[in-house]
Amino acid sequence: MNQRLMRLTMIIGILLILLPLSGALLAAVEPQEEDAKAYQQAYGLVLGEKWESAKKALEEFALKFPKSAWIDDARYWQCYTKEKLREAMEDVFRCYQDFIKVYPQSEWLNDAKGNLIRIGHQLAKAGQPEYETIIKSMEGSGDEEVKLAALYALQNMGEEKGLQTIIDLYDRTQSPKLRSRIVYVLQDFESPVAFNKLKEIALKDPNPEVQQNALTAIGDKGGAEAAALLKEVIKSKVDEKIRVSALYALGNIEQPEAAAFLTDIALTETNSTVAKTAVYALQESDGKGVTDALIKILKGAKDAEVRKAALYMIGDKGEADSLPVLREVISADVDRELARAALYVLADIKEKGALDALKEVITTSKEPELQKAALFAVADRGGDEAKAILLDVAVNGQDEKLAEQAVYALQEVFKDKGKEPLLDLMRKSKFTSVKKAVLTTLTDEEGPASVGLLAQVLKDEKDPELRKTAIWGLGQTKSDEAVPILLAIAKNEKDSKMATAAVMALGEIGTPKAKAALMEILEKKDINENEEK
Repeated sequence: MNQRLMRLTMIIGILLILLPLSGALLAAVEPQEEDAKAYQQAYGLVLGEKWESAKKALEEFALKFPKSAWIDDARYWQCYTKEKLREAMEDVFRCYQDFIKVYPQSEWLNDAKGNLIRIGHQLAKAGQPEYETIIKSMEGSGDEEVKLAALYALQNMGEEKGLQTIIDLYDRTQSPKLRSRIVYVLQDFESPVAFNKLKEIALKDPNPEVQQNALTAIGDKGGAEAAALLKEVIKSKVDEKIRVSALYALGNIEQPEAAAFLTDIALTETNSTVAKTAVYALQESDGKGVTDALIKILKGAKDAEVRKAALYMIGDKGEADSLPVLREVISADVDRELARAALYVLADIKEKGALDALKEVITTSKEPELQKAALFAVADRGGDEAKAILLDVAVNGQDEKLAEQAVYALQEVFKDKGKEPLLDLMRKSKFTSVKKAVLTTLTDEEGPASVGLLAQVLKDEKDPELRKTAIWGLGQTKSDEAVPILLAIAKNEKDSKMATAAVMALGEIGTPKAKAALMEILEKKDINENEEK
């Protein structure tokens, strides 16, 4: 008994010394800048032209981080995304108007003003003259804005002279920003002269961004001539970014041959980025033909990244027609990485056949990595059927390793629903590793929620390793509710290893209540030593 107390005393002393130090170290760690990370994720969706997803992400950012240094950037891109989604022009106009009032110092101010003038002009031209007044009020906002306001006014007059003035200004100016805005003015002219100028800009402007804007404008105009030009740029050996912009612009043109052309580029292009972009550009199209094209790319593309892009696009569409080809990808002994990706695509398809396919992989596949991926794909899908599949594997499965992985997959399913079912699973399982996995999931987060469950484990279990794991888990909760449980073990447990684990767990909690418990253990040691003397 004396040796046990001496050992506990030494451990407590070390812990009491280290606790203040660990607190200081934790205080020195700066919290992660969540707003910057969230903004970059939303901005990445804008760059990828995932407009619906970008809109949602930007709205969530604005609600969660209204005081962020990135809020003006997010607000600007909210307006821009509304425009790309072709929302009502009046709403987009008001969005830019509010932005200009609220963020007069933003680096996006001039861009917002230019967009406001352009949209206001379109509204005035569409029979809402009140917007003309608002446009003219912008004339005092800077030299470039004055020029643009005058250009829009000339365009609204529908005069050929106005068009020529715009073209002359483009030829004279050295400002890429002004040239980019001129591109959008030219887009509104229904004139062969304007289209030819846009074509010239797209092919010859020295600034890649201006070229990309011209390609986008040509795509928005649509028509056979625009499609022909975009195809010419895509097939050329110009800058990769220019070709990518042309691909997205072509995807916006509603012509049957556009999808066939994009499919051919995805299958034959040697530049992987360009080939993948051709796949992404197909997302602008709808109908069964697009799914067929994606399946063709999935089966026939030489580049693995292109095949994977087609696979994810099939998943985004979520069509049951793709089930046979996804099963084929999974069962073929060719590309294991692509097979794993196909499993997660299956999880996004809501038809029951997709869940059946995942279950088939779990129960019949000879590839452990695929079985594991299928388990987590089922967890991603969620729902009662998914939960039943995972529980069956964890409780009744004959493969111990797979049963253990099923527990970790179930952790995702029960994330927001309490973990009591996992405790029941632990009682039923015949595998020690599965029981340990359950204990791990019960201790993966701080707070008192897991204390009662772990205390129940200590009451029910006789296995020393499991009991020690549960004790360690109580320390990881960082909860004062675990202190009396650990104190009782440290003071009364005959197994010195268990008592030592309880002391270490109290040190891990580190609260004033936990420190008081450690001092109580020391006092008991002093009393016992005096009694022995």
